[in-house]
Amino acid sequence: MINRFNKNIDTKYFYLTMILMGIGFIIQYSASSALGAAKFKDPGFYMKGHLIRIIIGACCGSLFLFFDHQKLKKIAPMLILTSIILLIITLIYNKIFNRYPAARWLPLFVMNFQTAEFAKLALIIYLAAFIDKRQKKVGNLTETFLPAATVISAIVVLVVIEPDFSFGAVIALISITVMWIGGIKFTHLISFVLSFILFSSLIILSSPYKRERVATFFSNGGDVQNAGYQITQSLITLGNGGFWGRGLGGSIEKNLFLPDPHTDFVFSVTGEEFGFIGAFALLVLFLLIFLRGIQISLKSHDVFTKLLGVGISISIFLNVLFNIGVVCNIFPVTGLPLPFLSYGGSAMIYNFACVGIILNISKKSNLSTKGIF
Repeated sequence: MINRFNKNIDTKYFYLTMILMGIGFIIQYSASSALGAAKFKDPGFYMKGHLIRIIIGACCGSLFLFFDHQKLKKIAPMLILTSIILLIITLIYNKIFNRYPAARWLPLFVMNFQTAEFAKLALIIYLAAFIDKRQKKVGNLTETFLPAATVISAIVVLVVIEPDFSFGAVIALISITVMWIGGIKFTHLISFVLSFILFSSLIILSSPYKRERVATFFSNGGDVQNAGYQITQSLITLGNGGFWGRGLGGSIEKNLFLPDPHTDFVFSVTGEEFGFIGAFALLVLFLLIFLRGIQISLKSHDVFTKLLGVGISISIFLNVLFNIGVVCNIFPVTGLPLPFLSYGGSAMIYNFACVGIILNISKKSNLSTKGIF
């Protein structure tokens, strides 16, 4: 059974992802143990929750692994409509019950589900299917670009209203990339990019919280006791690791000095415990997974599969770049999780779903299994 399974999928992508997941599980326990002990008197509290999310995510990924990705093309309109409805329901639900400061989640059994994650995947599938269907008119402004831009704008605006500007920005970047690869005219894309920049500027200027984040970033941390505290502690955490690191479990900053050590800033703890060499190795692993996913996708013979695979590969890698960029103070604080390492159920389900789709695509890719690539 195992041999038959291995022959049907790209084993390199599968094993690279499983290695990343295993590393993430170990790092998550180390990063969250002090917080779990302080809040719940259980060092393994978050680790147990992370394991549950891995199991749920793996089940979801398995469904996509054995579900023919070509069938996603047929249900793409239904998926995008469902995603818009879910985003609206999320806004209304949280407005009525006022459960969270930001209207991003809906309760789902053992966890809260972030509907924007579903919208992100639905949008990638929809764009891939839409552009594939209109290949002969891909350069047409009114028949291809404007309808696609309208759907993208609807999703982005709903996500930003939650408010989750950084997530909306990532969705916009992914969409622009998919449209560009799909053959949408560059002049059309420029108009969309300029419109998004204007929209982003207005959102940032109208929000004191976002203005403070941007101001803190450009002031190299700003007030280190208030707005700049989180990023300052992140840089201290990374610096403590030096080249070789303090060893697994040896982080000092995770002991309630660094905020969110198990979610947005889990990479900081990785750098402190495993040093520059360990952090660099983790980045290489992410890069290998990304490049292999792109290879698998581009090996396909139809436009839909190529755009679908490239879109979801880019979506995962963008989260990696933005998360690590924030941790290293290259970007303002965004709140985006690090795939497979950060604590969070919605992102875990999304990442496993993407892996399942890539592995399903790989069944027909026939890539070589010799060497790294």
